[in-house]
Amino acid sequence: MIALAFAGGILPSPTALVVLLGSVSIGRTGLGLVLIAAFSLGLAASLVAVGAVTIRARDMATGRLPASLMRLAPVLSAACIALAGVALTARGLFQI
Repeated sequence: MIALAFAGGILPSPTALVVLLGSVSIGRTGLGLVLIAAFSLGLAASLVAVGAVTIRARDMATGRLPASLMRLAPVLSAACIALAGVALTARGLFQI
């Protein structure tokens, strides 16, 4: 959960900056701040929900899956993410 909090808050959001600059340019700074607050609350809620679901899924899997498969789970998930990245990169490169 702490890692998710850092991941969501360590970098400023470009979208929030665009919203704030747009609201300042039309003279509605208050509205921009409210929109950024709503965006931040939504991001925080999403990260907390993902973390809670992940912890719950791990607890459920620990009791039902063999220990050898549980040791391989992080490697398999990392491999799936890497393959998805390779597929998206290849798709982008060959889409000229």
